[in-house]
Amino acid sequence: MIVTFGSINVDFIFSLAEMPQPGQTLLANGFRTEAGGKGANQALAAARDGADVVMVGAVGQDALAEIALQNLSGSADITRVARLPEPTGCASVFLDGQGRNMIAVASGANLAVSSAAVDEALLGQASIVVMQMENDVAAIEALIRRVRHAGKMSILNLAPAFPLQEEVLSQVDLIVVNEDEAVALGGWLGCGPSARALAERLQTGVLRTLGGDGSEACVSGADVRVPAMSVIVKDTTAAGDCFVGVLASSLDRGLSLEAAMQRASRAAGLACSRPGSQGSIPLRQETDLAG
Repeated sequence: MIVTFGSINVDFIFSLAEMPQPGQTLLANGFRTEAGGKGANQALAAARDGADVVMVGAVGQDALAEIALQNLSGSADITRVARLPEPTGCASVFLDGQGRNMIAVASGANLAVSSAAVDEALLGQASIVVMQMENDVAAIEALIRRVRHAGKMSILNLAPAFPLQEEVLSQVDLIVVNEDEAVALGGWLGCGPSARALAERLQTGVLRTLGGDGSEACVSGADVRVPAMSVIVKDTTAAGDCFVGVLASSLDRGLSLEAAMQRASRAAGLACSRPGSQGSIPLRQETDLAG
């Protein structure tokens, strides 16, 4: 069973021909509202790939809460999603004609979630605990320590990039970063941004996604490189989250790291070929057929 401790948001998505510059106002070609948040996206991706998933997080007591949970409900266990007085987290997503995005996030209730929400009974049942960086940093660090102490596997998607204590990072089994996050992490640690350089510095597993160039990992001294799936990119929103969720699901089923990365790459490619956040995340059968 996968436990995802993370953010739950509503995405306000603006489709534009090009990105606005500072001080510039542009008229959008389209607008839609969709469930999002890195934690929720990754939980849904793992669930759609066939994993048993428990989502741990929080939403507000406002009208946005139901939108934020509409896809998770029925796909994952959301009984540990708290309803708090703070507003439901939300994000504004600007999407240009080339499928690139710019995102601003207001965390809201996500910052009020305690690591204690992953109780000892739940942690005991988990095989993998997945985390990101859209929750309170202290809560994330506390949970990483608890997961290590419990002998469970932890996956930390260091996104958005935010410095954690090096001692805490070294307790994570697999750190997942994109190219920009790898550069930031390497800068904090005083090493290069490659998966091997980061893994050697932290003495733990590191996986770096490389966009159209695929992904690379270094775990226990072994290097793995997987190409990206070739697609016509329509929207990269949630593609990275899709990769992480399907990676976790694949590892949970006992696939090797290389096979899990290959499957995650196919799922992320499918997500890039479709518009939307959670709406772009494929079902297990679709990823099977893309193999």
